[in-house]
Amino acid sequence: MQSPSITVLMTVYNGMPYLMESLRSLFGQEDADFTLLVLNNGSSDGTRAWLDECAEKRGDGLPRFVIRHLPENIGRSHVLNTGLALVDSEITVILDADDLAAPGRIARQRAFFAKHPEIDLLGSDIIYIDGAGSRIGEERFPSSHAELRDNLPLFNQFAHSACAFRTAAARNAGGYDPRFPYAQDLALWVSMMRSGSLSASLGETLASIRVHPGQATRDLSLLLVRAKDNHRLAEGMLSIPGMAGASRQAAMVRSGLALWRLKKRGAGVYRIWQAVARAPLGFALNPLLWRRLRLSLGKAVKRLIAIQQF
Repeated sequence: MQSPSITVLMTVYNGMPYLMESLRSLFGQEDADFTLLVLNNGSSDGTRAWLDECAEKRGDGLPRFVIRHLPENIGRSHVLNTGLALVDSEITVILDADDLAAPGRIARQRAFFAKHPEIDLLGSDIIYIDGAGSRIGEERFPSSHAELRDNLPLFNQFAHSACAFRTAAARNAGGYDPRFPYAQDLALWVSMMRSGSLSASLGETLASIRVHPGQATRDLSLLLVRAKDNHRLAEGMLSIPGMAGASRQAAMVRSGLALWRLKKRGAGVYRIWQAVARAPLGFALNPLLWRRLRLSLGKAVKRLIAIQQF
């Protein structure tokens, strides 16, 4: 069983203060035979100076620490693609600059890829932490490609900071599509699956995902951008080989709702009508649609509680 080479790819823009803890979670890995490639995307908050100081203190120790400073912010998709082009290892492991890698993560993902040459994309379970690092939730995902694929229309089954993939497969799928300013990671997973890549998820927690107010994912001004991404993603999911009928129906509903939010009401209603017409009884019983409804209601209740407490 040959051990594949690994590069951990991290991009950062104004990453202080979480960057330090994120890097420590990598420097503390028992399996240190990997390259850590950090791209500083034009930060202006002291990130550059701290990275240079960190690299100087580490010297030539393992893991190999490579830093690239970009003169200005070129956008998330572009900086991820710039990093992906620099990777020279078989496997790329992702860790965002405010998240944490669990102890043993590198070893577990390396061993899995060595044992399963048919798998191109690998995720894991995750926990959510707040700005102080306290645990506030968790997410568990199916393990098989079929289940992961069929649940994609519900929500992203692969947290970016928990993912690892075969570098060549990601490049062959086109890398991170810059047309997706918000959901470029899910766009890559969809593109890889459309290209025939198989996926899996380890049933253990290998990453801590930080939730804090400064994240783009929590910026309400991006609602229209997210709706555009959702529409394109849902349409792309329809051409993933082997996707179950109920999942295709859910993808059509997701596309229709996104069009409605984009004020393309006629197109949105028509897309949802197509989903119903595909299997009227199946629509009423579709487990993904019911689960999506429960999730949406749960989020709405949490928002109401938060408003009342405020």
